[in-house]
Amino acid sequence: MLNVNRVTLLGHVGRDPELHSNAGGDRAARFSLATTERWKGRDGEARERTEWHRIIVFGGNVGVVERLVRKGAAVLVEGRLTVREYTDREDKPRQATEIIVGGPQGMVNVLGPGAARESEEPAAGTAAARLDAVTADWA
Repeated sequence: MLNVNRVTLLGHVGRDPELHSNAGGDRAARFSLATTERWKGRDGEARERTEWHRIIVFGGNVGVVERLVRKGAAVLVEGRLTVREYTDREDKPRQATEIIVGGPQGMVNVLGPGAARESEEPAAGTAAARLDAVTADWA
């Protein structure tokens, strides 16, 4: 039987990524991603709900995150869903749902403003223009 654990999210970065290295030299990046759903209620009023997602990046995509991902950037992420169990400081059991981006199926694609550092100039015809074209179809 074939099994698939794949998540695709398009949203905005909530804060600058945190970068970590372990004793073996492996690097990881962590950031939060907000996805917002908008609709009109039965009363005609506009409504919205924002979901926050924990993104953990391993492997070659860490360099992309380090160079390009900044707070407010529009980012497309593909990875796998995992639930991690841990004990908090008060010895209470907790769960954290995370999107793991690593290996050949993982992807981080920076699409919009907020992505480049101030010293970096975005290339002409960047993905920001493509994001505007894509999201215009969803409106």
